[in-house]
Amino acid sequence: MANNNAPVRASGGGRKPKTTGQQKSSITRINPPDELMGDHAIRAWKQQSKVLIDRGTFEIEDALLLQAYCNSWQLMLDAEVRIAKEGLTIPTADGSEKMHPVVNARDKAVSQLSRLGSLLGLDPLTRMRLNGAAKGGDGEEGNAFAGF
Repeated sequence: MANNNAPVRASGGGRKPKTTGQQKSSITRINPPDELMGDHAIRAWKQQSKVLIDRGTFEIEDALLLQAYCNSWQLMLDAEVRIAKEGLTIPTADGSEKMHPVVNARDKAVSQLSRLGSLLGLDPLTRMRLNGAAKGGDGEEGNAFAGF
C-alpha cells in the first residue's frame, strides 16, 4: 500500500543550475595591500587582481591568497637575481662547493606560486576547467570515447 503523504520531488530538482555568460565579482577594483614585499609584487597584484575581477572570480576573501601569490612572485624574482649574481653553488669551509641556499628558497617560491595560482584559477589547467564549467560543458565534447 502506497503512502500518499510522501513528499513529491520536482523533476530536475537535483540538477545544478546552468550558468550562462560571465559571473560578476562583487568587487570592481582592489588596491594593493601594504604587506606586499616589493615593486614586482605590487605589479603582480594590479595585473592579476584585474584579470580575476574581469573574469568574475575574485572576491574579498581571495585577497589573502592573491597577496601570498604576489609575495611568492617577488621572492622568486629576488632569488633569481641573487642566483644570477652569486651562482648556483657556494664554497664550503673545506673548500668544496654546495648548492646555494637561495636555490631552495626559489624552488619553494615556485611551488607556492603553482599551488596558489591553481587555487586562484591562474594556471592553464584550472582555467580550462573553469571555462568548461562556465560554458556548461562536462569536458567530454571532444572525447572520441564519450559515446561508449
